[in-house]
Amino acid sequence: MIVTIHQPDFMPWFGFFNKINRADKWVLLDHTENNPREAAFWGRRVKILINGEPQWLSITLDKPKEKGVVGIPINEMTINTQNPKLLSKNRKTIHLAYKKAPYFEQFVYLIDNYFDSNELSMMKRNMAFITEVMNVLGINTEIVKSSSMEIDSSSTQLLVDIVKHENGNSYLCGTGAGGYQDDALFEKNNIELLYNEFNHPEYEQLRSDVFHPGLSIIDMLFMKGDEFIKEKLNS
Repeated sequence: MIVTIHQPDFMPWFGFFNKINRADKWVLLDHTENNPREAAFWGRRVKILINGEPQWLSITLDKPKEKGVVGIPINEMTINTQNPKLLSKNRKTIHLAYKKAPYFEQFVYLIDNYFDSNELSMMKRNMAFITEVMNVLGINTEIVKSSSMEIDSSSTQLLVDIVKHENGNSYLCGTGAGGYQDDALFEKNNIELLYNEFNHPEYEQLRSDVFHPGLSIIDMLFMKGDEFIKEKLNS
């Protein structure tokens, strides 16, 4: 059984769904700590195409309530709603950027549902978007939360312990994982290590003469629709 492990990213890119689709089980990494104010945290930012150029779209998260604390568990992070105009601005930005895309009307509900939600939990709101996209694309990978496992290890040992907890014999990771994980530790534990070798399929993008990879899945859905993406996933 192939296990992959990933955090609940904000409106993630196609490569995220490609990796989830290749696995038998996705362990949602929700118990580890991160800094909700970190600009580079993927739980709160993603790139979209605005006037033919990739631009960051981000949401604001509440800072830790306890003084002096920097990182908190992902499943405790909440979306800052003190200034609702910021969320409304994000929705408007997406609408203006993609309203002329061929499949905008078919999939704009994904955006509206996200920003209309009253859910304060970042993880739950992000996962509502992710699981609906999975449904649209026919991805049936089983999802399990790491917080349900009572594992207190860290780094590569955490990944190994999670795979073993779920009786997996293979771990699927992204190509960038080699920079921080100890690959030999998987071999020592009789776990096959699989790298998700991935080349982003190119497609025509709005107002751009060159292809920009790595954008939110909404770019691909708005421009090409679900059948095109399903074909790329299955190939």
